[in-house]
Amino acid sequence: MIYSHSRLSSFEQCPLKFKYRYIDLIKPKVQQSVEAFMGSMVHNTLEKLYKDVKFKKETSVEEMIEYYNKIWKENWSDSIRIVRKEYKEENFRKMGDQYLRDYYKRYYPFTDGKIIGIEKKIMISLDKEGKYQLQGFIDRLMSTGEGEYEIHDYKTNIEVPQVEYMKKDRQLALYSIAILEKYQDAKNVKLIWHFLSGNKEIVIEKTNEELEKLKTDIIELIDKVESEKEFKHKPSALCGWCEFKDICPEWKHLIKTEDLEPNKFLEDSGVDLVNKYVELTDNKKEILEKVDKEIELVKEAIIKFCERENVTSVNGSDYISRIWVKDVSKFPGKNDDNRPELNKIIKEGNLWAELSELDTFKLSRIYDTLPAEITKKLDGLRKMERIERIYLKQKK
Repeated sequence: MIYSHSRLSSFEQCPLKFKYRYIDLIKPKVQQSVEAFMGSMVHNTLEKLYKDVKFKKETSVEEMIEYYNKIWKENWSDSIRIVRKEYKEENFRKMGDQYLRDYYKRYYPFTDGKIIGIEKKIMISLDKEGKYQLQGFIDRLMSTGEGEYEIHDYKTNIEVPQVEYMKKDRQLALYSIAILEKYQDAKNVKLIWHFLSGNKEIVIEKTNEELEKLKTDIIELIDKVESEKEFKHKPSALCGWCEFKDICPEWKHLIKTEDLEPNKFLEDSGVDLVNKYVELTDNKKEILEKVDKEIELVKEAIIKFCERENVTSVNGSDYISRIWVKDVSKFPGKNDDNRPELNKIIKEGNLWAELSELDTFKLSRIYDTLPAEITKKLDGLRKMERIERIYLKQKK
């Protein structure tokens, strides 16, 4: 298998999705999401724009938008999934339209450097033996002279990420490895992301040390893919955009039943089983709550009986009940507003190590053995809590 950044990312996102797409070669019913479709149309339009630039053909912004609308109409399909149901196809088309207009206005007349390649296919060698190789496509490769190269990538994400996040991105860094090897004059390679939704660009350069570590990390990831046996599904927030939801163990029953009529829905055996389970667990909860209340009432009655009769054990048919009643100290817990003051007193009293970073239960047990100057400070934080327990012992 020839790997790529997208294939490896797919494995990390969900091993089962990777298996469906690249091993089983399953053709999904839903080809892509509307976000992916819009991104593809915007990429194709910018590809056309820069091809015209390379051939010294000037394209106006309106000609560019006309081309964008043309390919959108030609390629749109009702099978394209719109996850955000509150929006329509036209909303996404207009978004792409605005992205392109903003980009054109910012970079016209598109003469910053020499175009080396558009949608340029590259092969990336990760080891000397050539065992580990990746392939990729660079949206636009530029040369600005004197060994300076630029890898440009267009992103149609709705949100513009932080620079620190992009420093961890592998895709363009991997591409830079190929450029440094392929072009003898290459000294530096700038990685440039164009986030079209915000009309922003992020520029990063990688050191040789960072690129060498990246090679090692990718080799380890490829080895992990090659040794994978189970390819388990990995539910995440990205599932909504997955094209294999209808066959995924996590989602296929939901997909199968979500559009059924009410009667048909309730007749489904899976739906029936879940409804029965929910009903039983709800009944169990109600029963347990009722039993707990009854147990508490009987417990209070036994304790009052013991106090009235001045006994600590009460005889039953098969069990003997023994009560344990004690007033214990209770100190501020971790989320209590008085906790910092308690910490201060314990530290000043050199008791921190003994109390295992302030074990308040242990503190309550040793309270009576503490020096008077410490107990005096603690008294303002101490509350008394009555603990009542009943122990049952079976008769022999």
